[in-house]
Amino acid sequence: MESKVQVVIEEFPKKWKWLLFLGILNIIFGTLGVVFAEFVTITTTILFGVLMFVAGVVQLFHWFKEKEVTWSGRIPHLIFALLYIIGGAIAFFNPLTGASALTIVLASIFIVIGSLRIGLAFFLAKHGWRWFYHALMGVLAIFLGIYIIFQWPISSLWVIGLLVSIELILNGWQMVWVALMARKLAKELSK
Repeated sequence: MESKVQVVIEEFPKKWKWLLFLGILNIIFGTLGVVFAEFVTITTTILFGVLMFVAGVVQLFHWFKEKEVTWSGRIPHLIFALLYIIGGAIAFFNPLTGASALTIVLASIFIVIGSLRIGLAFFLAKHGWRWFYHALMGVLAIFLGIYIIFQWPISSLWVIGLLVSIELILNGWQMVWVALMARKLAKELSK
């Protein structure tokens, strides 16, 4: 029994106060991000543009450097590099256009994921397994995707920032929970 407790204890961080602090900081920043979702959207789009541009330049450099003429993927590799460079430049220099395009992509992804979850729910129901949660999440994902599309282009001002901020809040709460559990286990061991 003692060995199982030791394994559980080792899974938790020893410096739980820092984790608690970081969790609270994430919650605060995520909440601010929800309030200022437009700012977070623009900032995220600019950063995404920079990353795409750099990735495209590195890919283009690889294309020129390697000169593998027998490689069948050489032309698509060049096309992807140029698309990354152009897309990155657009997102960086015109973040509203970049956010608008990313919003449509996100909405489409929500619809596809929702459809796949509903398909999974039918599969699970056919085999007598729990299916309701998957179906509900699928319907909600499709609804969210359709809502974002119907609100487009206005939704492109807040969707990305809101999603990034919600992720910060959820990550913060997870850190807080882990820190509190680590504190609780440390107190129990010290008794």
